[in-house]
Amino acid sequence: MQRSRNNLRWYFLGVLAFVSVFIWYAVFYAEAHRRLLSVHFFDIGQGDAIFVEAPNGNQILVDGGPDNTVLAKLGETMPFWDRSIDVLVLSHPHADHLDGLVEVVKRYDVGVVIESGANHTIPEYAEWHALLREKNIPVVIPKVGERIDAGGGVALDVLSPLENFEGVSPKNIHDANVVGRLMYASTSVLLMGDAEEKLEYRLLYSGVFIDSDVLKVGHHGSKTSTSEEFLRAVSPEIAVIQVGRKNRYGHPYQGVLDRLAAFGVRIFRNDLDGDILLQSDGVSFIVNNNVVNK
Repeated sequence: MQRSRNNLRWYFLGVLAFVSVFIWYAVFYAEAHRRLLSVHFFDIGQGDAIFVEAPNGNQILVDGGPDNTVLAKLGETMPFWDRSIDVLVLSHPHADHLDGLVEVVKRYDVGVVIESGANHTIPEYAEWHALLREKNIPVVIPKVGERIDAGGGVALDVLSPLENFEGVSPKNIHDANVVGRLMYASTSVLLMGDAEEKLEYRLLYSGVFIDSDVLKVGHHGSKTSTSEEFLRAVSPEIAVIQVGRKNRYGHPYQGVLDRLAAFGVRIFRNDLDGDILLQSDGVSFIVNNNVVNK
């Protein structure tokens, strides 16, 4: 009997210690993220995966990379008790952006999905839509000018697609790319997905506002993107290139790197820098713990 009481006492103390650690972890996590917008450009190989966390804790994941690597990245970044993501954005249904999102939907509670709705024939896209139906996750087809309010002063403005691609099979799926401009106070990040020059010029002449502090370079730095005219209009201080080490495509293209350098843009690359963490207090940026003043 005495032994049972001792065991019960130790069990109670153990639970109390766990709860105490949990509470302090939550307090420190909240304090570390207070008043900061965090944008994680995950090093997931040859693909895109961008995790956004607003100061109030709301989360957006833009693309998921080519495999389940994004799960480990989310596990390292999100608090261990958090198994939900408010918004998933699929820029376009190519495997290097989509496959990781399929794995995320299997394991996380997702609030809403945003995609162009364009048709594409890869099997992962069919699996993606089957999962969304199975889990009853709402899908929103965005329109230019719509704003996704992430709370805490953070918003994502939809700049593209510039026409309705729902149920349409475009010759080039990149033309249906979802492009968004992420804003927090006076700071901004332009998320280009795999948009190519054709879409860049359409954005230029559509009248949407593209001037941004940070440019997520389109199509992994391919020669098909980041034209001089577009770069001049965006006028970024920072460029991020999501690209895999020693990839078979030769990304990023040297001409794109030269153009960025000519405009005095500071370049960060996943293949050279690993995971890239960009944080904003609404006035200036910290990139991988280094202050980058506007």
